[in-house]
Amino acid sequence: MSAPHEPGGPRDSLVRAQFAPDFRRSDPGDPARLTLVLDNHDTVARLVRIELAGPLARYTRPRRQPRLELQSRRQQEVPLEVRPEDTRPEGGHAYDLHAVVIDEKTEQVVFTCTARIGVEPAPAMATRAVGATPAVVQGEVPVQLRVHVRNDGNIPLRVDAQRVTMKYWVRDDDSRREELIRAARRAIRGEQSEPRTPERLRPRQTHDFDVIVTAPRYVIGTRPRRWWVPIGVRAEETDAECEFVDFVQRPQWQLEERMVWLGVAVAVALLVLIVFMIILAT
Repeated sequence: MSAPHEPGGPRDSLVRAQFAPDFRRSDPGDPARLTLVLDNHDTVARLVRIELAGPLARYTRPRRQPRLELQSRRQQEVPLEVRPEDTRPEGGHAYDLHAVVIDEKTEQVVFTCTARIGVEPAPAMATRAVGATPAVVQGEVPVQLRVHVRNDGNIPLRVDAQRVTMKYWVRDDDSRREELIRAARRAIRGEQSEPRTPERLRPRQTHDFDVIVTAPRYVIGTRPRRWWVPIGVRAEETDAECEFVDFVQRPQWQLEERMVWLGVAVAVALLVLIVFMIILAT
């Protein structure tokens, strides 16, 4: 943003310039299109160049304006496009775009004018699980999970990551795994609640949230279980996101699978023997 800048130039200048229109609104997906209109009221042609200044000059296309030969008593138009980036400038404010008209022969400023561009708020965030390999735990113990959050919008956000009830946890070996994950995402995104202990993230700023959960009871088993735990990430002005973080849980007493099958076979053999003996006894 900048202080108001009135159109003007030397009193004897016969070149005039103005933006049409002199106010526009824009956001990263919808650039502001405007025209710089130049009038040469002189009786001779003038060779000029245009220099853009102000907070929005770097977001204006084309960045470099060609030299313009303004014919006598003619008007010439220069189309411009102001396209903010996804994360800057900050949304919710109006910024000035200055056009400075400079005479190529004398290097003097012959006229200046200003347009006002309002950048609309565009909140957005991106999330991902942190960690190349899942944590491994044994038994019923606390597990620390981590979610990385980045403010991908153009306004500050108050962001928080919250653990979700165990009913939405998904076992990796569950045949309905994908269906359960989609159901968990829908449920979490459908909740309307504000961040409870938020971190304030400016555009392009990141933060890692640590969430502590407790692994369910797993006393005896033949193999580790892999859990997918949903973490709800909430921010003002945006829809909640659901990020799944996984960990591996080993049983407190892990049995070899072949020993289990051997035990089952022995039990079945004993049962058949008992039934056979009962039949003989009768």
